Amino acid sequence: MSPPLAAVTAATVQGLIPEILLVLAAITIYLVGAFTSFRSGWLLAFIGVAIPLWLAAPESVDSLTAFGRWTTLAAGLALVMVQGGDVRPAAHRRLGTCEEAGTFLILLAGLSLVAVADNLVLLFVGLEMVSIPTYVLLGLTRTSARGQEAALKYFFLSLVASAIFLYGMVCLYGIGGDVSFAAIGAKLQSGDITTERMTLAMLPLAVGMLMVGAAFRMAAVPMQFYAPDVYEGTSTPLAGVLSTLPKLAGVVVLIRFIGLAAGATQPGAIAYAELFWQVAAVLAAVTMTIGNLMALVQNNLRRLLACSSIAHAGYLLVGITAAAAGADSISNAGSMRLSGTDATLYYLTTYLLATSGVFAAITYLGHRWPIWSPTTPRPPREEVSTVADLDGLASTNPVVAFALAVFLLSLAGVPPLPGFWGKLSLVTSLLEVDWGMPITIAGRRLWFLTLAITLVINAAIAAAYYLRLIAAMYFKPADRGVQADGGLSAGLAMLGCLVVAVMATLSPRMLAADSSQPSQPEPPSVIASLEIAHHD
Repeated sequence: MSPPLAAVTAATVQGLIPEILLVLAAITIYLVGAFTSFRSGWLLAFIGVAIPLWLAAPESVDSLTAFGRWTTLAAGLALVMVQGGDVRPAAHRRLGTCEEAGTFLILLAGLSLVAVADNLVLLFVGLEMVSIPTYVLLGLTRTSARGQEAALKYFFLSLVASAIFLYGMVCLYGIGGDVSFAAIGAKLQSGDITTERMTLAMLPLAVGMLMVGAAFRMAAVPMQFYAPDVYEGTSTPLAGVLSTLPKLAGVVVLIRFIGLAAGATQPGAIAYAELFWQVAAVLAAVTMTIGNLMALVQNNLRRLLACSSIAHAGYLLVGITAAAAGADSISNAGSMRLSGTDATLYYLTTYLLATSGVFAAITYLGHRWPIWSPTTPRPPREEVSTVADLDGLASTNPVVAFALAVFLLSLAGVPPLPGFWGKLSLVTSLLEVDWGMPITIAGRRLWFLTLAITLVINAAIAAAYYLRLIAAMYFKPADRGVQADGGLSAGLAMLGCLVVAVMATLSPRMLAADSSQPSQPEPPSVIASLEIAHHD
C-alpha cells in the first residue's frame, strides 16, 4: 500500500530543500532587480548559495547525490565570486547583474537536481534547467559579434545534443518499461529472455546516443568542436562556468547510467556494461589526444583553456571506463583498492578546484594597461586574453602569478599537487580492473594498459602548454602589465581556491569522495596509501 499523498509530498519537499532555496533566491533576485535600483545581484547570489550549502544535510539518497549537491554548491559559490568580479564597460552594464545572478542560481538548482534525480524524467528536467539558463547567460553577456556567435552556436548544438540524449533515454525506457533507474536496473538483471533480446538489439543505439549527449556537456569527442569558439566569444567568468559545471553534470549522468549494470550477472546487463566501457575507452583516448594537440598551438588564453577542458574530459572518461568495466567484475569488486567511480569523482574535484582558480585569477587581472600620449585619445581597454599578456606577471603581480602557477601545475599533474593524485588514481583504478588476469590480444586488460599509457603520454604533452604559461609569467619581461581591475571578489575566489589546493597537497584525501552505498563496506582507498607515502 502506497503512503498518503501528503506524506510523499512532505518527504519530497524535505529532500529538495537546497534546490528549493536556490530557486527562491533566484526569484527574489529577479524581483529586487526589477522593482528597485539595487544592482548588486551577485552579492545576493552569494547569500543565496551560501545558505543552502550551510543547510544541506550530509545524509542523502546515496553518496553520489551528496557529492553532486555539495560540489555544485561549493563550485557555485566560487563561481559567483568570480562573476561578481567581472568588470565590463559601462555601455554594457545597462542589463545589470540581477538578471545574470538569478539565472545562474537557476542553473545551480538544475545541476543539483541532476545529482538528486532517481528517474529519467527528473534527470532530463534537471539537465534542461542547466542548459536553458546557460543560453540566457551567454545571451546576456554578449558584447560583440563573437559573443552573439558563441551564444547561437551553443544554443543550437545544445538543442541537438539534448534531442539525441532524449532518444537514448527513450531506448532505456523501452528496455526497462519504467522511468525509474532502480526499475530499469532490475529489468536488466532479471534474466528475462524477452528483455535480454530487446536489450541486445537496442544497446548500440541507446549507449551511443547517451554518450553523445553527455559528451556535449563534457566537451568531449564527438561534440567538442564548439568549445574554443564559444569560450573565446563569451566573457572570462562565463567561460569558467562552461569549463566546470557542465562537466559535473556529464560525469554524474554517466555514473548514474553505469549504476544500472552494477554487479552484472545476466547477459543483458553484462553486454550493457561491456559496450559502455568500450565506447568510453575509445572516446577517452581520442578526446584527450585531440584536446592536448589543439592546445599546443593556441595563443588566446580562453581558447587554450577550452582545449585543455576538452583534454580533461578525456581524462574523466578514463575513470568512466574503469567504472563501467568494474561493474561486471564481481570477482574483483572486493579486492579493488580504488573503484573507477571514486577515481573519477576525485579527479573531477581536483579539476574543478584548479580550473575555478585559473579563471578567477584571469578575471581578477582584468585589463592591460593602455598606452597613449596626452595628444591622443585614450584607447579602449583590452582584456587580458593572450599568453603574451601574462609576460612578466611574476614581477608585477607576484601573488596572482604564484596562484596561477599552482593551478596550472595541478592541471598538468605535477606532484605533489592535487592533480597528480587525481591522474594517479585514474591510472590505478584502470589497471586494477581484472587485476591478475593475463594480458592477451583478445583480453580487455590490453585495452586498459593501452589507455593508461595514452593518459601518461597526454599528461606529458599537456605539460608543454601549461609550462609555456608559467614561463611567460616568470621568465619574460613585462610589456605593459595589467590593471588588476577584475574586482575584489574574483581575487578572493582565487585565494580561496589556492588555500584549498595547498591543503589538498598536504592532505590529498580531503578531496576524496566515497561513492559506495551506505550498506556496502568502504574499500581501502589508494589515496590514503598515497597520502601516507607522501608524508613519509
